[in-house]
Amino acid sequence: MLWLATVGAHVPWTSIVALTLVRGQDCLTGLVEVVPEEQRQLLANEKPLGVWNVYGNKFQVDTPVALLQILVEEILGYRVAVTPRYAGNMNHVYYALAGCEEPENEMNQSCTGKPSNFHVSLGLHVSNTSQIHMARVQRLKIGGMLEDLGHMGTPSSTGLMISRATVQRALEDDSPLFLDDWRSYDGRYHQPQRFFRRLEDLEGALISCDAWAMEPGEYLTRYAALTGDFEGLRFTVDGVRPRCWRDVWWLAPACRNSTDCFPCLTGSASGYNVILAEEVMQKAAFWHMPLALGVAHYNGSSDFSSLVLSQRDVLFMFWEPSVEFQAVDPMFVRFPDFNETQWAFNVMASKREATWPITVVSNELAQLAPDVRVLLQRMLLSLEDLNQMLQFSYDSLERFDRCFSCAARSGACQWLRAQGTDAIWKPWIPKKGACFAGQGMYSITERRFVGSRGDDVICVACTAGRFSRLVQDEMGDTADCRPCAKGYFQPSSSAVSCDPCPMGRFAASARSAYCESCPIGTYQAKEASSACVDCPIGMTTWGLEAFSFFFCTCQEGWYRIGLESNCSECPAGMHCPGEAFLPQQKAGFWAYTTNLIQRDPNVAVVSVGSLGSSGVLYGPPYSVYQCRNELQCPAGEVMTCAKNRIGQACGSCMKGHSAQFDGTCKICDGESLWPVFLMLFVSLALLPLIVAAGLIMTKARRTALSVFMVSLIFGQIVVCLQGLDAIYQLDLTWKDPAKAILAALAVFNLDLEFSCLLPPQSYTVEYVLKLLAYPAVVFITFLAWLSTRCSKHAVPFNAFVNVHGLFVVALLTALSLTVVRPLQCRSNPNGLFTVSSRPDLTCWETEEHQTLVVFVSIGILAYPVTILSCIAYLTRKYPIWLRSGGGIKVMERYRFLFARFRPERYYFGLILSVHNLTVAVIPAALVAFPALQVGIMGCVICSKLVAQILLWPWRMDLANYNDAALSAGLMTILLLASPLLNIDQGQTRQSVAVLLSCVMILLPLVAIFIAFAVVLARLRPQSKFGAFLCHHKAGAGALCRFFKLVAKKYVNINLFLDSDELDDLARIFDIVKADTRSLVVVLTSELLHRMWCAGEIATAHKHQIPIIPLYCDDFGFPDASCIATMESVWSEEQRGTLVSHGISMEDIKAAYRSLRTLPGVDLKRRWSLEAQEDAVLQVLTAVYERGPRVEVATAPSVKSAKVLVCVTEEAEAISAGFILQQMVQTKLQTVTFLARTPEDVFESASFALVILSKGILEDCGFAQILLAIRRASVALVPVNDGSFDFPGLEFYQQVQEGNLVIPGLAPNQGPPLARAFQALLSILALPMTPHASIGILERQVDQICQRFGNWDDVVERSSSVKSSSRRPMSELEDAMEEEMKVIGGAGC
Repeated sequence: MLWLATVGAHVPWTSIVALTLVRGQDCLTGLVEVVPEEQRQLLANEKPLGVWNVYGNKFQVDTPVALLQILVEEILGYRVAVTPRYAGNMNHVYYALAGCEEPENEMNQSCTGKPSNFHVSLGLHVSNTSQIHMARVQRLKIGGMLEDLGHMGTPSSTGLMISRATVQRALEDDSPLFLDDWRSYDGRYHQPQRFFRRLEDLEGALISCDAWAMEPGEYLTRYAALTGDFEGLRFTVDGVRPRCWRDVWWLAPACRNSTDCFPCLTGSASGYNVILAEEVMQKAAFWHMPLALGVAHYNGSSDFSSLVLSQRDVLFMFWEPSVEFQAVDPMFVRFPDFNETQWAFNVMASKREATWPITVVSNELAQLAPDVRVLLQRMLLSLEDLNQMLQFSYDSLERFDRCFSCAARSGACQWLRAQGTDAIWKPWIPKKGACFAGQGMYSITERRFVGSRGDDVICVACTAGRFSRLVQDEMGDTADCRPCAKGYFQPSSSAVSCDPCPMGRFAASARSAYCESCPIGTYQAKEASSACVDCPIGMTTWGLEAFSFFFCTCQEGWYRIGLESNCSECPAGMHCPGEAFLPQQKAGFWAYTTNLIQRDPNVAVVSVGSLGSSGVLYGPPYSVYQCRNELQCPAGEVMTCAKNRIGQACGSCMKGHSAQFDGTCKICDGESLWPVFLMLFVSLALLPLIVAAGLIMTKARRTALSVFMVSLIFGQIVVCLQGLDAIYQLDLTWKDPAKAILAALAVFNLDLEFSCLLPPQSYTVEYVLKLLAYPAVVFITFLAWLSTRCSKHAVPFNAFVNVHGLFVVALLTALSLTVVRPLQCRSNPNGLFTVSSRPDLTCWETEEHQTLVVFVSIGILAYPVTILSCIAYLTRKYPIWLRSGGGIKVMERYRFLFARFRPERYYFGLILSVHNLTVAVIPAALVAFPALQVGIMGCVICSKLVAQILLWPWRMDLANYNDAALSAGLMTILLLASPLLNIDQGQTRQSVAVLLSCVMILLPLVAIFIAFAVVLARLRPQSKFGAFLCHHKAGAGALCRFFKLVAKKYVNINLFLDSDELDDLARIFDIVKADTRSLVVVLTSELLHRMWCAGEIATAHKHQIPIIPLYCDDFGFPDASCIATMESVWSEEQRGTLVSHGISMEDIKAAYRSLRTLPGVDLKRRWSLEAQEDAVLQVLTAVYERGPRVEVATAPSVKSAKVLVCVTEEAEAISAGFILQQMVQTKLQTVTFLARTPEDVFESASFALVILSKGILEDCGFAQILLAIRRASVALVPVNDGSFDFPGLEFYQQVQEGNLVIPGLAPNQGPPLARAFQALLSILALPMTPHASIGILERQVDQICQRFGNWDDVVERSSSVKSSSRRPMSELEDAMEEEMKVIGGAGC
């Protein structure tokens, strides 16, 4: 394959074809042994030899580049890639050779140290600017990135030139002149004009002076300043321009007046300045030359070249080497030698300095192709040889369609072949094998230094890390390059020896170019070493190049014991600066020396190793304790404590001193007794709370709700602050200001010091006092409560219990933290355990701590265990108490636990208490595992937050939102503080890893277990309902609702009641068959005649579902004949419906006959509440044969009832009354009683709920109850069950006149009864539908309870009405009626 890299992007296609023809055969074939093209190789980096041609269109450079390419390819056997650059910017080449990716980007060349694609550039003209760029490139890498191989043998000169024929003609003249000398051009003494062309002969091809490409603001102004020739210039608004004759000639001062001037030409390339016009003008002015300067275009077919070649007798400005004007055989006009000083000041009177174009290569070339580098160093061309090559190239230009690179290769090839066998270029080729000192034999094929000659061996300078050794073989003297041995180095190339590494330095490998310094922590005391010696463990050196063991000293984190040679590791909690300094304790730690002979805690602190005031010598090693905080144990010398602190870990104040927030202790004063004042304040503060609670519980206030809300929010904040204090107890490195805020919360967990009242380190006494603090408060407040019993404003005992109960529940976390604090033992750096809050008390090993453990056990039983057990017991009894009169009274005593929560979430107090206790226990139980503390604490807080959001337990929404926000805030604080966790212990990391592994394993196991349980539940046949209530809607609908309420009250059973569950009547038989465990048949008079009930009984009997009869007092079983003719009860359509469900008449008859034989439970509809509940429980016991027998709760006492329920004596009305009584009592949590006789009406009642049902106004019993209610001044609240019809005015008139006969009612009771009926029916009656679903019924009861408004306020108003007994009866009735309107208007 032909290598065509010399063809650039600007070369036309025809040139590529021509170049291909030239490259078709090798140039040197027949002259020397040529390497075939297919055998030519890439460099060692798998790239061709890259040549950056700085011009690409100038034969002066193109031809030497082509010459190099031919020699390298055909003789040395490398592939070559030539990249022409037509811009000609020499600065770019340096960046290209250095490996920059964008060398032509003036702003950023992207020099990233990558290997270069270019290795050689020829013909570079060195200038000040190019030197700056080359120096910058060299600084990119230590040792330089480029190498200057020197010039190519031919200088480049520029100046005024003249035809040799013109010079010769002037010499042959009668008055000869030496036109090759500047002195012959002095117009004052000579007339050189006679030998040149007339100006008119050249004017046609010249450029107008106004079109000269110059910078008039710089060059022309400078010219005028140096020469004083202001007449030769024109000063216009556009700038300074040359003043020209005939618009094309600038006349020099020597001939400006006579216009007798000889022509001097220069060129102007398109877009460039006029070539050296300023130099011509200065020389003409300084040497009085009568010349006229004209400018012609200079390009590929320029007027400038044509004029010079055609006119010949002209002076022109040009350079050499060049063959462009070879036809006129030009020669330079000699001027005075180059004056560097003049040219430095831009005075151009002397000759311009000649430049020597140089060859620059990449520093990689010596390694990649050393023979090419030798070739470049030897390739020197004389001016004659270069001009000959250039001429060959010019002659070939047109043949190759003006392809410069093609013509240049042709010219170089012609020159090489024209040299013949004695060619001057043959010595350029490196000889194989003969090497001098500083060199070595290098194999081109293997690309490495070798020890013997060969056909592919050349001589290359030894590289750094090697030295040259002279050797002899059968062919004579030569040299090879040997690597420096270990411990020796050579940084230079061409070296003849290696130097030993000095002390403190080493050379680890052979062929080292330099010695490495011994790193910190090592030293070397010998020369010529290949490694350094490590200092003993824990020791290091002050710096690099240590050359003695005595430079080794203790490194940071280690300390030296006495004058021993080794260092010991710094104990945890101490700071060891290293070297010869003594260890110091860090802030938050306290250390003492274990070889202390005697120790007095009151002796002043002394430094380790020094003699204290007591004459005791302190010395290492050290025992380190962790202090309570950094303030109590500041950083400094060992045994340093804050001011006036003593004892182990600075845990105590000196006798007669009290602790301060800054960690110090001060002399006790009145302010120091604030713990005692705090306890007294708490005791005294509870007294008004008890009084206020008593007033609220005994006499309602309109502000009760606001007080309750504020108390609730405040209690939540107190609990949150205790949780925050528990988080503060975790093993976290708290920082100010958060640390200061959390430290202030110590008051919530009684973490106080009593050093002003107790001797130092009296921990057992102090702990016992803390345990007795709350009992003391209880005792003081109890005495105060007893004192109020003697006053007229006695406080109930329930208020006393509620205040203390609320106090205990709110402070459960603080009390628990106080109790378990002696068990919160944390490890110390010395391996011992101390109490976190009392670091001067060693855990488990001291007698005092063992005594504390006994008291802790007592405290745990007295506080957390007792409190939590009581709360659990009260929570368990709550549902039973709620539905019993005695229980309601008991619940008043424990409102602190249940009143805060919604009735259905009564158990949340227990959840909250367990959560608070867990939060308190975590810091003590997991003190050895800090990471688990944070993780488990987060789980506990998160679980409580989730439970609170799901249950929404607080009675007020504001409290729910506040609790959720506080819990989320605690969780956020815990997450933000987790990075402060002290988790340096390996044991903790292991524990966390094990815990995480367990969680990762449990998560899929739990998911699998749940899925398995769901599948089993689906596959296992089970009943959805524990019992199905089969009943007649009109005869027992209310009774079944009461049945279901009682069942919910005592047991956890799912009962089917059609009003709650049935959404499709056609599915009722399928429910009995598939989803019911047993069928409870509520036998009333019409049940067996109901088609659907018959189908339910038959379905249960057919599918062997247990049937439990409940016999009501109005039921009687039909005889056998009635059962035999039972089909006559139903129509044909009803019988068809039963048949469509697979139920025949025979199935029904068989079921009825079987029903007669079953044992059942009797229930009399007019029984008391306890008797009816007992009957229901008997049925439930039959449903669950193995279930425990439940005792019936005691019915509420009518004397304590606040709400009465009044009904007629009709069976369903009584059941409806029991329903309303149970639901209202649960909703209001107040005693509610079903009044069935006038004797059940007491003045203690506040309200009477009257269920208006059909026939109630004709019931004598109800009339007597209503009159008793009026006499007791009880407020009436009517409720309509939907069956009541309001009477007209004639009804009231008949009652008033006694015309309406109500059995058992005296005639004189007519007028008051009429007024009672009017008062009752004048109040808006709310609906109450006993047969409706439980959802509708609950909403109706809610509306009825809302009619009472604020319960306490209503009771207060009712009491005020009753207290007006001294007023006349008419006024009292008016007040009652007004009160009824108020009550009636209180509903929603």
